[in-house]
Amino acid sequence: MNTRTHRYGRFGAVIALSLASVFATSAVAMASPVAHAGVEATLHVQGTITAVTPSTGTPTSITVQPLDAYAPSENVLLGPDTVYTQAGAPSSVSALSVGVRVQITLTGSPATAATVNLLSAAPIFVGGTVSALTPSTGTPTSVTIQPRDPHRAVVTVALNAATLYYLGGTTSTVASLVVGSQVELEATGNPATATVVKIAPPRPIWIEGTVSALTPSTGTPTSVTIQPSAHNAVPVTIALASSTVYRQAGSVVTIADLLVGSRVLVEASGNPQTATLIRIAKPQPVYVTGMVTALTPSTGTPTSVTVQPAGSFTAPITVNLSSTTVYDQLKTTVTVAALLVGSRVVITASGSPLSATVVRIAAPLPDVTIGSVTAVTNAVLTVQPQAVGATPINFTLTPTTTYFNGREVATITEIGVGDIVRVESAPSAPTTALTVIVRDLALVGRVTDVTGNVITLRGLYGQTLLVNVTPTTTYSVGKTSTTISAVHQGELIVAVGPAMSGVTKSVTASRVWIGLRDDDALYHAIVQHRFEGRRHHH
Repeated sequence: MNTRTHRYGRFGAVIALSLASVFATSAVAMASPVAHAGVEATLHVQGTITAVTPSTGTPTSITVQPLDAYAPSENVLLGPDTVYTQAGAPSSVSALSVGVRVQITLTGSPATAATVNLLSAAPIFVGGTVSALTPSTGTPTSVTIQPRDPHRAVVTVALNAATLYYLGGTTSTVASLVVGSQVELEATGNPATATVVKIAPPRPIWIEGTVSALTPSTGTPTSVTIQPSAHNAVPVTIALASSTVYRQAGSVVTIADLLVGSRVLVEASGNPQTATLIRIAKPQPVYVTGMVTALTPSTGTPTSVTVQPAGSFTAPITVNLSSTTVYDQLKTTVTVAALLVGSRVVITASGSPLSATVVRIAAPLPDVTIGSVTAVTNAVLTVQPQAVGATPINFTLTPTTTYFNGREVATITEIGVGDIVRVESAPSAPTTALTVIVRDLALVGRVTDVTGNVITLRGLYGQTLLVNVTPTTTYSVGKTSTTISAVHQGELIVAVGPAMSGVTKSVTASRVWIGLRDDDALYHAIVQHRFEGRRHHH
């Protein structure tokens, strides 16, 4: 109970005190124009002029914003007896303008300015980046600066003949002031006019990337466009000057070494950005692999070759050829005459445009004919191609023709009528055999008879097949080796070997698989047929 009474008493005291303060303040405000009977009171106002009335001619009043930004503005009357001073010296009403700071003494009723002291404007300091010069050409009369704090509004400051300019601590001129310059600026007056402009020396920028264009494209370039190495970076154009230095591999070079495609590291400064130093990487060779689609000119000695690289979506590439280009085929130096439309090549090139240093030409792919031998002599091999409706081909055999029985080196004596052969010939001489490969047949069927060294089979479609065996024939049951004694009537076997000369649907078996289960034997036949290039009959 006592506590509650104490709390109410305290609040009552506060309320009483507040009301007393209000009445006291009101009394002062009401009494301020006249302190004592017969004595005029004085009031003081200090702030910045925000309006002059009228705006033209001799002003009769001014609006002043007090130093307290939250205080309401004051309208001050000016009279014929108002005295104006500035820095201790007499001044006049004409010196009043928006933005001028003043200290005013008011007297009378209504309150009228007795004295107006124009305060000297304190200098302002602005640091930031030059965002605009006005006018943009010729001698600028004002500069717009973006302060370093990006949230602050831009500041425009007037320039005049008295403005001093310093570049890196050295006296300079307004010509050193460019858009993008970093500046520290001191200004006074209204409107604010620069007294000192300190310009930071331009910091160089470094750009690493690939030259994508030179402008102009012929003659001496005056600018270079670079595609920076950074992901998603946009191309950058840098001006070139007579003072630009070019270096490559530690040596000073000339602008002639700057090519489209060159890898460069550029040091630039100024506005617009101008290169001071360009380091040019030593050109790396370019490798072009593909098929020749065109030679230019198409007759005579070609001066360029067009290559279609591997890949459906890769555009053809044209590479220049010169008298210093080296041509290689099968590790032997050849001439440009070996380079033909259709040739498969690997080209080493450099420069811009690309110029070939080495052209490696693959050996031409041979023409291939697969078929059965219908006749053979030491000089001519007649082959019936497998293609339906194809006519027999007579291949000329030469001392350089090579022979293989499967993967084993053979001679012409091992080729007989009925053999399935693969004949390779050069495109330029399609009927002269370079290589003859005898391909084994695979016969699949059930044993109907075993007499001596001949096994008779009934193919899966009922035809009669003959298997001739020799002392070198090998026999297998699954993964176990066996002999001909394991071949019985009714067994399903697979016999692999060359065709018997002059006998159709027959082989001289090099291997015989005896199938305990049909699937095993058929598996052997499929494997031989699909993966070893052998034919099978069933």
